[in-house]
Amino acid sequence: MYKATDSRLDRTVAIKVLPAHVAAEPDLQQRFEREARTLAALSHPHICPIHDVGSQDGIDFLVMEYLEGQTLEERLKKGALPLDQALQIAIQIADALAAAHRAGIVHRDLKPGNVMLTRTGATLLDFGLAKTRVSAVASRLSMLPTTPPGQTQPGAILGTFQYMAPEQLEGREADARTDLFAFGALVYEMVTGKKAFEGKSQASLIAAILEREPQPLSSLQPLTPPLLDHVVGRCLVKHADERWQSASDVMRELKWIAEAGTFVRTSASVGSGGAASTSSGAQSRRRGALLAVAATLAVVALAGAAAWLAFRSAATPVRVSRLTIAPTGPATPSVGGNDRDLAITPDGTRVVYVGNNGTQLFVRPLDQLDATVLATGAPRCIFVSPDGQWVGFADGTSLLKKVAITGGPPITIARLDGGGPRGATWLPDDTIVFATNSAAGGLQRVPANGGEVTVLTQPDRERGEVYHVFPEVLPDGHSVLFTIMMAGGPDQAQIAALDLATGTQTIVAQGGSHAHYVPTGHLVYAAGGSLRAVGFDADRLETRGTQVPVVPRLVTVSSGAADFDVSGDGTLAYLDGPGGALPGNRTLVWVDRQGREEPLAVPSHAWTYPRISPDGARVAVASLDQESDIWVADAARQTLTRWTFDPGLDNYPIWTPDGRRILFFSRRDAVPAIYGQPADGVGSVERLTGSSLSQPTGISPDGMELVFNGAGREGMDVMRLSLTGERRVQPLVQTPFTDRNGVVSSDGRWLAYESDSSGRFEIYVRPFPDTGSGQRQVSTAGGTRALWAHSGRELFFMGLDGALMRVAVEAKGGAWSAGTPAKLLEPKYFGTGSSPGRTYDISPDGQKFLMIKQGSSDQAPPPQIVVVQHWTEELKRLVPAE
Repeated sequence: MYKATDSRLDRTVAIKVLPAHVAAEPDLQQRFEREARTLAALSHPHICPIHDVGSQDGIDFLVMEYLEGQTLEERLKKGALPLDQALQIAIQIADALAAAHRAGIVHRDLKPGNVMLTRTGATLLDFGLAKTRVSAVASRLSMLPTTPPGQTQPGAILGTFQYMAPEQLEGREADARTDLFAFGALVYEMVTGKKAFEGKSQASLIAAILEREPQPLSSLQPLTPPLLDHVVGRCLVKHADERWQSASDVMRELKWIAEAGTFVRTSASVGSGGAASTSSGAQSRRRGALLAVAATLAVVALAGAAAWLAFRSAATPVRVSRLTIAPTGPATPSVGGNDRDLAITPDGTRVVYVGNNGTQLFVRPLDQLDATVLATGAPRCIFVSPDGQWVGFADGTSLLKKVAITGGPPITIARLDGGGPRGATWLPDDTIVFATNSAAGGLQRVPANGGEVTVLTQPDRERGEVYHVFPEVLPDGHSVLFTIMMAGGPDQAQIAALDLATGTQTIVAQGGSHAHYVPTGHLVYAAGGSLRAVGFDADRLETRGTQVPVVPRLVTVSSGAADFDVSGDGTLAYLDGPGGALPGNRTLVWVDRQGREEPLAVPSHAWTYPRISPDGARVAVASLDQESDIWVADAARQTLTRWTFDPGLDNYPIWTPDGRRILFFSRRDAVPAIYGQPADGVGSVERLTGSSLSQPTGISPDGMELVFNGAGREGMDVMRLSLTGERRVQPLVQTPFTDRNGVVSSDGRWLAYESDSSGRFEIYVRPFPDTGSGQRQVSTAGGTRALWAHSGRELFFMGLDGALMRVAVEAKGGAWSAGTPAKLLEPKYFGTGSSPGRTYDISPDGQKFLMIKQGSSDQAPPPQIVVVQHWTEELKRLVPAE
């Protein structure tokens, strides 16, 4: 950097010279010039203006405004900033980041040394100039021009490292959320005077950033308001998807904190020494008298205010108001789980729901426009603690977790042994009652902080009971409502109440599910695709009067689950969508690589998980209707035959390579397991696995190994089952994350699967069966449900937006290479919901895809979250409780 004089305009300027070893690369030089022009077009009071860019005698340079002041780094050597000053600087920096991010520019090197403090406020320096292509040279460009002198010797910690986000340290692409991590570290240091992450060596510093959480701001600076602690903490979350998603959101939060005046300004003490000390007693007496008078006046004022409010509330009727939340993009609600995927906090201020194709948990404050991410993976079964501070959820089908409503790392509570979630409720005594798809099928209880799981109920098989699901706590805190699923299906379900002290069960209603008690003296529950209500005496556990539909359109699924919740203040939140179970008007269509469609000659149904036989002549497909069975279509003969007949759920069919048998997942006899049956339907059914949730997803070309989704030690894992000799089950991919949908290549040497280990689902490939010898990432922007072409030279998967993607692959010997993913089919076919199973297949010649064409009701706009405030006033009018 040089201080210089612009002789043409007679002004002082700053000149930055690009190092020769960096400027020597033509592509970097061109990128340098392009970004300089972009920044020059930015006009923002807190971004250092660029006047010119050029080259002289082979030296590339920038001409910038000369700023008088000191860097934030120099100021921080004196210690922490006053809270009000730190807030104002933070707001200005966040505003500058928001402006640049809107222009597509990411700083990537935000730190105190790149913030100049002047009389007019804070100004960002070197904005965006470090954002070059990801390479060794790019990394040097990001570091060298702005590294403080004296910190480049071997073994020293570069200043920039302490503000780098985990994705930068891991060599992944940086985006706007990367800047927000650095911003959080910068604000942390301004408020506390200490760095958020520290280490005695570069390695220990990197470990701190990747693994450890900094101390709360309030533990180092007691005057820090809790809201500022929350804002900074969300910036410093390890996974980018769980941070604030835009700098403008952060700026608005900081402005709100500053305008609300939620911090205490410090001031110098007045007086010292003898005069002050001798008058302290008199001052104390005067202060006491004033406080007594103030207290008396406060009591009188409060009494008058209370009387006025009582009169006003009696004279003014409460108005029922409705609003809809129609998120777009990843925040669009997902539909299709076996449990509730939407909840509202007890105070009615926040809605929590599952979105982004079932891969993220969002929270949306009703007084804000945007939702934020609380957790990623496969969240389901949403419920909220009585104090509204925690959100409970199931991660996939294996773990029960909780996460703070303000964000942070999820905490595991318990394992869901034997099956996926089927509802949960948080009791006032800080225990959780939950249900699963396990063979036992009953309600279970666990402390909210983790501990021993206790079985509360078991279905009465002789009565035809299959599961006890969807628990909801009653007002006494000692009883829960729950649904008894009967062998006849959701229409035969019963609503019961369980006394937790005595174990007594009482049937309270017939023909509904997912019941919820409302303090107005009503029982509301799902039935026939609508929300219905009936008067209910919670003490006697008796219904009164006639049930009445109160919400005509409510998203429900074939399991009986319904997406609605009622808060303690009488606010209703629900997903508005077509009533009833999953749509039954889906058709199967062949689609070629140009997008041309040809219907398969089978009637419409609630089709899902189609699988083509090895010879291409038949199709096995599941139907998630009331029967929930598997059907087999003969394409040549144009016939459709029901293949399973038991009352339990049957799905996830897969053909053996010789086409003689079909393996499938079933809950027949209330025992979830993988079964096998001859493809012609003649012969006995054989159970292949123990009692567990285990969906088959792939099979080796020799027919000797079955690949399936199974419950592992810490979550869903990719497992394998030997189909010859002793039926041994072994893990193929076992990590602390959700790994699923494994498929084996046609040569039997590679396994493709999906994992959320990066914070979102991506497609990976490992050698098979020796999966521990390496991993390669295939997708680049998220992906699920991979499928190999029979040639082995292509891999297909679903993008996060539902598009069918194609990747060219090549494997020679032990070498592996993959091309760039490209869109093959537009996202207009069924399969973008939260269901984890693959909803498409490919013909043996690799030229046609069997897709599920969405029917008219499926093509309706995505479901909206409807919020009805003061809904209980309307409920009392519609359904008088007496």
